[in-house]
Amino acid sequence: MRIILVCNAGMSTGIMQLKLQEQSKLHRVDSDIEAIAMADLEENLDGTDAILLGPQVRFALNDIVKMVNNSIPVIAIDIQDFGLMRADHVWKVAMEAIEKSKNGK
Repeated sequence: MRIILVCNAGMSTGIMQLKLQEQSKLHRVDSDIEAIAMADLEENLDGTDAILLGPQVRFALNDIVKMVNNSIPVIAIDIQDFGLMRADHVWKVAMEAIEKSKNGK
């Protein structure tokens, strides 16, 4: 499973990235979780199962949904979940979106 975390410069999501990797291990899910800058998103979409947007780039949600043509779930991370680094909730939301996408619902 491949999850991309997007922020302005690819740096502020680093802590969330580490915490999501912990969740991946906890739930025994083989995953690649990468934090990248929004400018690098389009060239990093291959094999991506979900795109998570940090609060500072949530304004781009609709544009990114259009970019991926609704083929990849795009989720704006809740501001409180991000601020408090509640990776367990972010993980749950991401897994639900991926499952829903795979089931075509």
